Amino acid sequence: MKKFAVRILFSLALALALLSVNPLQSQTPPFKLGDSVEVMYGGKWISGVVTKGLESGTYVVNHGSQIMYINQGPANIRAHQMTPAEKAVADQSAQAAASAPTGNGIGAQYGAREPSTCKSRSAPPTAANARQYLLCDMEGVDFGNNLVLLTNVTVQLGQARAFIYNQDSGRHQIDVQAPVYDIRGGFKEYQCGKPIMGSSTYVATHNCNSYDQPQATGTCYRDTFRDWHCLMAGNRPASSNQVREQMPPR
Repeated sequence: MKKFAVRILFSLALALALLSVNPLQSQTPPFKLGDSVEVMYGGKWISGVVTKGLESGTYVVNHGSQIMYINQGPANIRAHQMTPAEKAVADQSAQAAASAPTGNGIGAQYGAREPSTCKSRSAPPTAANARQYLLCDMEGVDFGNNLVLLTNVTVQLGQARAFIYNQDSGRHQIDVQAPVYDIRGGFKEYQCGKPIMGSSTYVATHNCNSYDQPQATGTCYRDTFRDWHCLMAGNRPASSNQVREQMPPR
């Protein structure tokens, strides 16, 4: 009987010793912030990046701007080797995050360049300065708290004409005695929200939607303070040419 008891104790001691050597060998180690993973979501495996480590049995994983809450376990989450295309996007995002503008300026708050400003608006529009007036008038923070920036701006200036009430009366503080210039051209508009901090670098750096407006029209006009302004609007509905998750212009 004593020999049997000794054998049982020896077996238990051996089992505990083996567990102490490889205590987690049969378990999946927890994933950490920034790990590339695949998760089971919507009935299929989707690649993503861990943006919040394991907490109460759940990971937070980003696939682009999509946020997924994934339960731990090999049936739900597994390691993933990035494809060359995924790595290129990740490297681009990391570089953009590392070189993001700093300071208290408006642009820096959105990870973008500063909106354009005009030191003077006293000179009548020309083919050159009409573009600058337009940038100063159209760039900045809109009513939805988005930063609006323009690129690829082209402006053609028409001949001066007289004020036409039905066309021009909506311009703020317009001087009805001053000439008005019709303009046409094109631009790409970026509408950027403030980066979501604490998320993936992709989300933090791809915080804009862009809209191509290659056929835009508008006017340049003088206000009652004798400052010149230029505005154009595109003729494509924003919903028809929206490109999401773009990096802001720098």
